[in-house]
Amino acid sequence: MKVTIVSKAPPGGRCTLYLGYARTIADCFGAEVEIVHPAPEAEVQPPALLVDGRLIAPADGIILSPEDVHDAVTEVGIGFPDLLDRLETAETDFMKGCEP
Repeated sequence: MKVTIVSKAPPGGRCTLYLGYARTIADCFGAEVEIVHPAPEAEVQPPALLVDGRLIAPADGIILSPEDVHDAVTEVGIGFPDLLDRLETAETDFMKGCEP
């Protein structure tokens, strides 16, 4: 499994959150994590997260939720017992880092 974060340089808020999701997936599945910084004309622009080359679309059209990521990973046909809980923890940890 390969997880790709399409990120700004330097990464902003959503890019950082998506990196947390990617690291969680890597921890669970031993996935390879790749960070790309696309050219302005690239089809996929930051922030974005791909699993095995498949772009994950946010259900709300704005930001990926733990559920969005979980659903995309399970659609690839791979499950992990507490993946959703771990993704929610990654989101919570990110949000704590945003508090003043």
